[in-house]
Amino acid sequence: MGIGGPSTGTIRYRTIAEIASTATLAELGNPIYSNEEHITHIGNDGEYLFKTVQTETIISRNTRRETIKYIVKPGESINGLGSDFGLTTLTIKHANNLSSNTLKVGQELRIPPIDGLFVTIKRNDTLSTIANRYHVKVDDIIQYNNISKDDPIFAGNELLIPGAIVSKSSSPTYNKSGNISVPNFNPVPYTGKFVWPTASPTHYLSQGHHRWHRAIDLPRTNGWGIYASAPGIIQTRTARGGYGNLIIINHGNGWSTYYAHLSEYKVQPGQYIEQGQLIGIMGNTGRSTGSHLHFEIRQNGVPLNPLSYLPR
Repeated sequence: MGIGGPSTGTIRYRTIAEIASTATLAELGNPIYSNEEHITHIGNDGEYLFKTVQTETIISRNTRRETIKYIVKPGESINGLGSDFGLTTLTIKHANNLSSNTLKVGQELRIPPIDGLFVTIKRNDTLSTIANRYHVKVDDIIQYNNISKDDPIFAGNELLIPGAIVSKSSSPTYNKSGNISVPNFNPVPYTGKFVWPTASPTHYLSQGHHRWHRAIDLPRTNGWGIYASAPGIIQTRTARGGYGNLIIINHGNGWSTYYAHLSEYKVQPGQYIEQGQLIGIMGNTGRSTGSHLHFEIRQNGVPLNPLSYLPR
């Protein structure tokens, strides 16, 4: 998904998100990727193509600052569009007031340039009060809404708040043994229960899953923000040996995800986390040879191959 290119010659991968972020075709530039390709086999489910080595993308989706309109094409899904545009499915659903994951061919969608929420300006609101309310920077609001600090804002109008999430209506509970009670979670491979923990619409691995590395490593090419792969409760937020600064999210029914080598935490232990919520910043803490995310998916404490559960 979001991966393609000619079968011979220099390979160039483009996604819908990359094309959408480009003002003109001329800005797509020349296909100058020269990284080596690698194929890894995952059980009986076929092959998964990825690139190793840290590389610079020719076009960054972050060059797009405006919200665009997109017409749904045959065979497209919310999960697929989320992957192509580098957004969480939650962002797309709330941007378009969707109550389900069902899309119709020809349906017009609003696609923001970054994960966040559209919020309605209230009476007496200022950019500063809105920024404080959602714990974001004023400059970020300005950047993604094509306004300046001196522009007036009016009650009833909408602003995109980058990084904002929907509040969970119910709070997490704790049982008598002190364990966190989380919703039922029963993922099977490739169902969209897990999403990529980094923002890049095309994903780069600096190390894959193998016998001595029961995880995948995602380098800074994928972006600095680290996002929750699935909803759950922050079980651990601590420095732990070779992991460095580590976050563990408990998703329920024995499922958990590990996010290691972080430079910053953006969450607190016991906090309920939505899928796609910013939880930390990529770093180089612990035993690490460079800034990257060490990412694990575990069931009952046993590390599994994350590529078997992440969307392709």
